[in-house]
Amino acid sequence: MNTDVRQISPYAVFALLNLELPALALVKNALSQARQDDALTELHRYLTRRSTPGWRKEDNRKQLIDYVRLYCADELEAVMKTADEVVEQTFLFRFPWDMERSRIPVIFEEEIDWRHVPDKDVEWAYMLNRHRYWVALGQAYAITGKEDYARVFCCQLEDWIDRNPVPDKPANDTLTWRTIEAGLRCANWIKALSYIQDSPLFTPTLLAKVMISLHEHGQYLALSFTGWKKISNWGVLETCGLFQTALYFPEFTSANNWRQLSEERLGETARIQIMADGIHWEQSPTYHHEVLVCFLDCIRLARLNGLELQEEFQQKVQQMAVASLYWAKPNHQQPMLGDSDDSDIRSLLTYAGWLFQDAVLRFGGYDQMDYDNAWLFGINGVEGYERLIAELPPNLSHAYAHSGHYVMRTGWDEQGLYLYFHCGPLGGGHGHADLLHFDLYAYGRDLLTDLGRYNYSDHTPLRKALKESAAHNTTTVDGIGFTEVTDTWSFSKIAKPTGCQWSSHPDFDYVEGSHDGYRHLDDPVYPLRRILFIKPFYWLLVDSFSSRQEHTFSQHFHFAPGTVQMEDGTLICRTKNEREANLCILPVHVDGLQGRVDAGVISREYNLLEPNQYAVYSRKGKGTVSIMQVLYPQPAGELFCPLVEQVPIYRHTGEPVAAAQAEACRIILPERNEEHIIVISHEIPSSHLDSYVVEGVQIFGVVVLIVSTDGQKKVTVIR
Repeated sequence: MNTDVRQISPYAVFALLNLELPALALVKNALSQARQDDALTELHRYLTRRSTPGWRKEDNRKQLIDYVRLYCADELEAVMKTADEVVEQTFLFRFPWDMERSRIPVIFEEEIDWRHVPDKDVEWAYMLNRHRYWVALGQAYAITGKEDYARVFCCQLEDWIDRNPVPDKPANDTLTWRTIEAGLRCANWIKALSYIQDSPLFTPTLLAKVMISLHEHGQYLALSFTGWKKISNWGVLETCGLFQTALYFPEFTSANNWRQLSEERLGETARIQIMADGIHWEQSPTYHHEVLVCFLDCIRLARLNGLELQEEFQQKVQQMAVASLYWAKPNHQQPMLGDSDDSDIRSLLTYAGWLFQDAVLRFGGYDQMDYDNAWLFGINGVEGYERLIAELPPNLSHAYAHSGHYVMRTGWDEQGLYLYFHCGPLGGGHGHADLLHFDLYAYGRDLLTDLGRYNYSDHTPLRKALKESAAHNTTTVDGIGFTEVTDTWSFSKIAKPTGCQWSSHPDFDYVEGSHDGYRHLDDPVYPLRRILFIKPFYWLLVDSFSSRQEHTFSQHFHFAPGTVQMEDGTLICRTKNEREANLCILPVHVDGLQGRVDAGVISREYNLLEPNQYAVYSRKGKGTVSIMQVLYPQPAGELFCPLVEQVPIYRHTGEPVAAAQAEACRIILPERNEEHIIVISHEIPSSHLDSYVVEGVQIFGVVVLIVSTDGQKKVTVIR
C-alpha cells in the first residue's frame, strides 16, 4: 500500500487558468489583491453556478427522478446498492458495461489501498481506479439529498488525488495511472462532480485540488498518443476523457489545444479502427461497444456545446451502431465473440437512436429510455424518445464482408431463428482462435454459443483454454488448434481467412468460409465450412477437409447451460431443456463417425463460470473427408424431428458419383408435407460430366436444393 501523501497547494490552480476570461474577473481581482482564499471562493462560486452545457443538471430533476423510480427500478436498485456499499468502502463491480465485473466484494476496513490486487487479477485494481462507482454515489446524492454520499465521494476523491501522484511520463506498468484508466477517470469524475457540486462538503479547496488533478490528467493524455494508440481501443477511451476535460473546463489555458487534439484523434482513430462495414477491427463486440459509447459521448457533448464534429466521423459512428443492430441476437444480446460478455446492447442503441434521430436504431433500443440514457438526456430526452417512432430494419440477414461476420435470421422478435458465423481476421489480443465459429439461437434461447473470456490473468489455465480453437464451435485437425495461443494477449501462428461466399434470399441464406491454419503441417490440410439455412426450418452444416494423408477431423459444439444427450448408433445429439427451445444435431452419414458429449464450462460474464456441455464429432480419413449434419431447432414442447438420410448421386451418363466429389441428403418434414434434397459438390463442377442426377432430377451447381411438395419438384441453384 502507498501511504505517502503528497502536498498539493490549492493555489496552484490559478496558474492553470486563463484569468483573462471575463467570467473569471472576480477571481483575477481577488488575486491582484493577494486574497488567495477569496479567489478560491470566487472560483468555486463561478464553477458551481456556471451554465457550461452538461455541467449543471436540469431544473426539472424531480421529474427525472420520478421517471427512473417508476420505469428503471432494477437499475436504480443496483445504483443505490453500489452507492451504499461504497460508503462502507466495499467494492463490487456489477454494472452491465463494467469491462471487468467482479463476483466477490472487497472490503477495506481502514484506508483504501488503491493498488490492491485480489486473487492475482490486476484487472480488479484497474477497475478500482476507473471510479465508475463514484457516478453511483453522485446519483444517489442527487436522488436522496443525503450528505453522506457526498461526504464519502469527497473523502475518497481527495484521498486518491493525494496518494496517487501523476507519473513523470505516460506509463502502462502502473496500477493507478495507465493511460486508459486516466481517460475513463476523467469521464467518471466529471459525471460524478456534476451531481455533487452543490454539496457544502465540496469545498473551494477540494475543487481546486480536483481541477489540478484533472489538468494533470489532461497533460498526461495529451502526451500519451502513439501509433499504437491510433489502432487500439485505448486511444479512443483516452481521447474521450481528454475531450470531455477540455469541454467541461474551458477555463484551462490548455483547453483549446486539448480540444483540437481530441477532434483530430477522434477522426483518426475512427478512420483507422472502424472497418468499411462498421465493425471495430479488434473483433470483439464488447470493445466495439466500448469504442462506440465513447464516440457517442463525444458527439453528444460537442453538440451540447454548439460544436459539430466532422461529418465523416459522425457517419462512421452511426454506421457502427447500425452494425451493432444487425449483429445482436434476437434477445438483444451481443455475441460473445473474442473477449466479450453476454451483454444486452439496447442501452447503446437507445443512445444512438436518440442522438442521431434514427428510427431504425430506435427499433433496436428500449421501448422507453433506460436509466443511464435518462440521466444523460434528462426528462426532455425521455419525452422526445417516446415520440420518436421506431422503424423496422430494412433487412433480416446481413453480411459484414470486410470484417468477416455473417448473420442469418428469420425475424426481429425474440422467438426468431438466428445464426452468426465468423470468418474474419483475428483482431489482436482480444481475439480468439474462432475462425469458422458460429452461434445458434432459436425460439427464445441460446442453443450453441461461444464460451466467453472468464478472466485476463495467466495464473488460471482457463484464460488460455477459452481462447483455443477447440473452445469454439468450429473444426480442428488431429487435436491441433489452427491458431496457436501463447498467453493472455499473445499468439504465435495465426490462421487467416482464405475467402468467404455469401448469398441471401427470402427462402434461404448460404455462407461458406475457409482458412489457412493447417497449411503449415507436413501434410497440409484445407478445411471448408458451409452453412445453408432453409428458412424458417433448419440449417445444413457441411465441413469438408482436403489432405493427402490420413488425419482425424473434428467438429466442436458448445451448448448453452442445460442437459445434452447423444444417442448410440445414430449419434443424434439433443438438448433436453424443459419448457424451452431445444436443438437436434442430426448426422447425415454415421459410417466411420465418432461422437461424444462431455462436461465443460461457460463464462457469460467476466469472472463468472457456469457448467455446460459440449459435443465432439470426429472422422478419420484422407483425400476429401466430410461431416454433414442437419441442425434442427425445436420450439418449446415440440418433439418432432425431421428424418435425415443420405441420397446417392449419379452422373448424367449413369455412373455413381464418389462421396469425395459430391454428396446429397434428404430431409423429410412429414408434418409439413415437404421433402428437401440438398446436393453439395466438394469439387466445383467444371465439365458436362459434373452435371449430376439425383432422384431423377438433373442438376448443375455447387449447392443445389430440390424441394418436393405434393408431387411437384422445385430446383434452386444456391451456388
